[in-house]
Amino acid sequence: MKEKEILEMQRLIDEGVRRAQLRLLQRAGAAHQSLVVCRNGKIFEMVPEVEQCVTDSGQGDPLARRKQR
Repeated sequence: MKEKEILEMQRLIDEGVRRAQLRLLQRAGAAHQSLVVCRNGKIFEMVPEVEQCVTDSGQGDPLARRKQR
C-alpha cells in the first residue's frame, strides 16, 4: 500500500471509532446509565449528561433496530 492509502485508511478507522464512542455515549445517556472506561491505566466512571444525548429514531444503529423488532 502507498503511504497516502495507509493515511486515508487510518483516518477512516479513527472516524469510525469516534462515531462508535459518540453512539455509546448517546445510548448510555438515553438509558440513564454510566460508563466505566480505562484511561492511562486508571479506571473512571463517566456519567453522560442528558443534554449530550440526543435520542434519535435508531436509524443507522443496528442494535436499536434489533430491539424494535
